[in-house]
Amino acid sequence: MTLTTGLDFRHYVPPVASSPNRADIACFIGLVRRRQIKGEQMDIPPAIIEWLDRNGWLIPPKPSERPHPPLNELRDLPIPIDSWDVFDFLFEWENRSTVQTGQQTPPVTYLGAAVRSFFAQGGRKCYVVRVGDPLPYGTERASRMNQLAQLLPGYPSLLEINPVDRQSWWGIGHLYGLPDVSFVCLPDLPELVGVDHFSVMSPPAPVFEIPEQFSECSDDEPDVVPDDDPAKILPAPRCDEAGYADWARAVHLVGDLLKRHLREVQLVAALPLPQLWEVPSAPSALSVPHTLAPDTDLMGYLVKRADSPLSSRLDNGLQGIASAFVQLGFPWLQTRLAERLPEGLEPPDAVLVGILARNTMVRGAFRSAAQQQPSEIGGVYPELSRGQMHRPYLDHPLARTSHSLMERVSLFGPTPQGLALLSDVTTSLDEIYRSAAVNRLVSVIVRAARRIGEESVFEPSGQRLWASLKDRMESLLFDLLELGALRGPSAAEAFDVRCDRTTMTQNDIDNGRVIVQVIFNAAAPIETITILLAMNEGGRVSLQSGGAS
Repeated sequence: MTLTTGLDFRHYVPPVASSPNRADIACFIGLVRRRQIKGEQMDIPPAIIEWLDRNGWLIPPKPSERPHPPLNELRDLPIPIDSWDVFDFLFEWENRSTVQTGQQTPPVTYLGAAVRSFFAQGGRKCYVVRVGDPLPYGTERASRMNQLAQLLPGYPSLLEINPVDRQSWWGIGHLYGLPDVSFVCLPDLPELVGVDHFSVMSPPAPVFEIPEQFSECSDDEPDVVPDDDPAKILPAPRCDEAGYADWARAVHLVGDLLKRHLREVQLVAALPLPQLWEVPSAPSALSVPHTLAPDTDLMGYLVKRADSPLSSRLDNGLQGIASAFVQLGFPWLQTRLAERLPEGLEPPDAVLVGILARNTMVRGAFRSAAQQQPSEIGGVYPELSRGQMHRPYLDHPLARTSHSLMERVSLFGPTPQGLALLSDVTTSLDEIYRSAAVNRLVSVIVRAARRIGEESVFEPSGQRLWASLKDRMESLLFDLLELGALRGPSAAEAFDVRCDRTTMTQNDIDNGRVIVQVIFNAAAPIETITILLAMNEGGRVSLQSGGAS
């Protein structure tokens, strides 16, 4: 973890324009400081400034609008990153203060660990949105919660983001200007909503009154060097019921944003560690057992604190964290990269995104990443029993069947070949979209449809346009069939595309709305999927019905 001051990035060239159908790019939004040398911030490579300017991120705000931070701070700007060295050059990820004094080796930031794990697992390109500096580790929860609005503008209410107003794009709002992003991560979220550390660490030992008495002086004792390894003196973030409710609200707001406006993007989040594992008599956080009792109803515990509190607090029929656009990772991971994280544990979201990105490039976005083995993972915390992974739980009144933790959360665990990703699932209550691979397949189709819509925006609606759209969508689906994403011995049995007066009303035609109906059989063993792709006069493509929820 040495500082790379010898590298010269003056001639750094940012990643070239992404392929329009690429589905492996991530966006990390979080807290980290700018890199400084002798009190001066590192210069921004000119190529990054050119990229920001060319893509509209440096347009000056109007006098009535919120002023931009100084450019050199790289705050609230999406920075394209195609290697770990570029991130390390720009951001001081490895040096974070704590509220404890006398600690010589500071912990690293969660954002820094996330980006490093993404590249270590095989990711090739990401964007980093630095929304501010991290607070010292151990800061009281009230102050940490105030930082959530930097990631999610408007939190805890509905997000204050206008899809067509660039000046409202703060934090996660930058996704509106990053059409090539497929995954979004908030690495700091579990810590921001976690309990205060004193309620996780064991209580102080009682002080006993000992009568004063004379004793001979002891021999000189060797100096004891205090152990400043944060893995041994800092506890990892944990949530109580209030923490899970705030975490679930954040997850829901992001999932709802993606469902309404950014259906090609998946939120990949770490399921926070529950405070359930506190052992009051433990001398330190690391004394907590790594294996829960076999009879612990883990799914019930998590659901009561993650799904139910949100549903009971909001009055507009929300379904908690259940969404095809939300994928959760658990347990937390013991990695070589996490040696300087609190308790030596890393949230699993960035590792999961790296695996999904690698799986997309090597095998295809439409194939499940289950059984893929991560790199440099030494263990998981906690070690879940088979019963805890597969115990059925009727977790929501809208669910048609009982679900287990394995069916709602992408779990890491042991296999005969070593640690691997055991499940690749979303939190959706719809069985069709439970498989994350199926939702990624739909995202690929929607992404391609958006590109086709943008290219056809100036063409008049009529038979010629409808036939052209039908032909181009059929060509895409035929390619997917040849790649093995669809099921069927022939194109006619694998998919069907319609775009004519049977898919549109006269009102649709009069208002410049073109609707394409796509029916396809995914290679995964599920039901046939029907989606309606609607293109309005502005070229914007949306799913009218039949899409994931």
